[in-house]
Amino acid sequence: MILAAVGGGAVVKVLDIFYVEARRRDDKTAAATSFVDEHLDPLLKAADELVGKLLSLGKEDFVSFSRLPRNPLQDPDFASTTFLVARFWAQIEILRQQALYVSISQDERGRRLQIFLDTLEARQVRLIDRISQRAAGETLIVDDSPSTLRYVAFMRAAADPEGDVGRWLEPLTSLLRRANGTASRQQLLQYAIVLHAMIDTLDPEHSVTRDRPGMVDGKLTKRTWQHLRYRVFKVYLTFVEAPEKYIGRPRRPGGRRKGEAAR
Repeated sequence: MILAAVGGGAVVKVLDIFYVEARRRDDKTAAATSFVDEHLDPLLKAADELVGKLLSLGKEDFVSFSRLPRNPLQDPDFASTTFLVARFWAQIEILRQQALYVSISQDERGRRLQIFLDTLEARQVRLIDRISQRAAGETLIVDDSPSTLRYVAFMRAAADPEGDVGRWLEPLTSLLRRANGTASRQQLLQYAIVLHAMIDTLDPEHSVTRDRPGMVDGKLTKRTWQHLRYRVFKVYLTFVEAPEKYIGRPRRPGGRRKGEAAR
């Protein structure tokens, strides 16, 4: 009887441990779900506006960036693109800051969001280096609050030669100034494609985003197309359905845009 009592007590103790662990897991999942519910929409809205802008410019091969003024931020298309990219990065930083004590991977949407953000910052996908991106994003956050500079305030801050905004955005504006060239244009289109897939995956009903058509056929070089098809979507974003929607068909061998020299 003594052994039975001891054995029964051990079983109860083990069951208590399992119960506590299950409750802890459930609490973490609930916290992650609540956090994602609250913070996902602003990020997706910023991504949606950026995707719309980049795809629109990409259809015309960024031709409006071919004749920029000495100060490119005086060009409306250039300024708005810079703003939309920087605002999206700011939303990422807000998410990071507020998720310090929450494991968003406990929620399925949070897990996929984290994979998308990691992919967007991967060496062969990101627009600029990670530290510069994070610094640029931080400069648009208003007083450590969950909000970002509006366009007019952004333009005022970017025009200040002594300010942080213009200085930290220099790697981005340098890339955008070269957007009518093949390499930089492909870099921007690839980034837009990953964002487009992220929006469709995390907001499939398009409650806060627009349901946009995919990339126009022939806008991607064969190299970019293959990297997206066989690396980005095959290795990193394996859960994305029908990646063909986003990448279209690659440019035909030897096909060039007007004004581009043969390589």
